[in-house]
Amino acid sequence: MGLFMRINAFRGVSHADVQAALAEFWSRHDRQVEQVPPDARVDAFDLYEQRDGWTVMSWTIGWEWKLRRQAQLHVSDVLGCAGILVFVYDGDVWGYELFDQGAAVDWFLQWPQVGNSWFPGKDLSGRPEAVVTAFPDLTLDRSDVATYLVQHPDDWDAEDAWDVPARPGDRFRRGDECASLDFLGLLGVRIDVSEHRLKWPTPVWRRFRVQPPPVDED
Repeated sequence: MGLFMRINAFRGVSHADVQAALAEFWSRHDRQVEQVPPDARVDAFDLYEQRDGWTVMSWTIGWEWKLRRQAQLHVSDVLGCAGILVFVYDGDVWGYELFDQGAAVDWFLQWPQVGNSWFPGKDLSGRPEAVVTAFPDLTLDRSDVATYLVQHPDDWDAEDAWDVPARPGDRFRRGDECASLDFLGLLGVRIDVSEHRLKWPTPVWRRFRVQPPPVDED
């Protein structure tokens, strides 16, 4: 099984404010947020301490897709920030959803051929200018962003030319399961890899689980 990753990165807001906004969202859906001990061997959301202007949260293994994306938009809305969801599915495909001020504004999927079950009806080619606009304090170069938003070619004979590092100095090729980490590195979100495991540069601030909704009793 390949790399399976889903993370949110929120720009310019504290980890404490992100936690509070998430708890508010889930409480509105009758879901309680339960903090778990740092060393507990349970599947949990990991919210990391803010670093270099980013607060990063990794999702649990469970694939609750729509509500969790609504939660990220709620955080963006109430905190007035931009952010991004970056995911890798089984090491085969990576993509993102970019959001700003509570609205999703751009989407990318590296392998459009696999179908659009993630973001139905959306253009999945990615817009570099949207990324640059969302994070103006990073002074990103549009051409640098564009080098990562190159989808897998339909012509397999062109794969060798495509499957190279997006930029000189990158750690991975475009076809590598960790290719999205180079894209995140361009944004200033540094995630390392050791022995096929992701290594986070900042300590976990909170670990928590979202409880299922209550069951009505007749």
